[in-house]
Amino acid sequence: MTNYRSKSTLAFAAMVALPVLAWAGTAEKAMAAEPASKPSITGNLSLNVDSHFVSFGADVWGPNHQLLLHPSLELSKAITNDFKLILGTWWDVNDRPSVQAGDSSHIGHRIQEVDVWFGGAYTTGPVTTTVLYQQWMYAGANEQAVELKFSVDTFLKPSLLIHQRLGTGAYGADTVAVLGASYDFKAGPVSFSIPASVSVESGGYHTGKDANGKLVTGKAGFGFGSLGLSASVPTDFISKDASFSVGVTGYATDKVVIPCNSKQKFLNLTAGVSIPF
Repeated sequence: MTNYRSKSTLAFAAMVALPVLAWAGTAEKAMAAEPASKPSITGNLSLNVDSHFVSFGADVWGPNHQLLLHPSLELSKAITNDFKLILGTWWDVNDRPSVQAGDSSHIGHRIQEVDVWFGGAYTTGPVTTTVLYQQWMYAGANEQAVELKFSVDTFLKPSLLIHQRLGTGAYGADTVAVLGASYDFKAGPVSFSIPASVSVESGGYHTGKDANGKLVTGKAGFGFGSLGLSASVPTDFISKDASFSVGVTGYATDKVVIPCNSKQKFLNLTAGVSIPF
């Protein structure tokens, strides 16, 4: 009887213990498999050098034969898994002749322009919707705008950007829409990207001067088309996920819509470092 009771007790203990041990093992595996939580605040610092300053197809400085420094910083604060807040800035820094001549139109010696923006982005499935309020400060002006962007994380990464100027400062309330796409691929450690874009805009977004020096206002219609090629390699010696990239983008613009360009076709060469954190 004692032996039977002992066996019964062991059997009962095993029946209780096995599910508990199984649950414990499953929980341990689940805990081990659970990824580390992502930081709620992330950012990206970019230090780029360009041959041209291109603003929606406008070659701002023209064929200046000088390198332009364009640093930028963007911070993101995750509110939920799908929604984040965005704060960023971009600068145009160069040694233009106007700086050397003492022209006061620049912000601070070699700092020609400072842009700031804030807003948010919401992602559902492959689609991300981003809304940003922007201020572009340059030459004593403060140009304000709102941007709405739809991007799809799928083949060719299609996107639609609508830039609406608010009519403050030196310019009116005009609109530019840019349809973009990009084909990305890798070859060993090198990541390649072939971006393309095309724009249409309302009349008056760009202004320029004709051969007689008379101010001309751009018409509505096709603004520019662009096609580029860039290559980037990881630079882990700087920081994790940092990369160095070089690229070239060709632009074709319409003189009637963008009258400020001295040449309707030009190439922008760029090189820089991107440091996520």
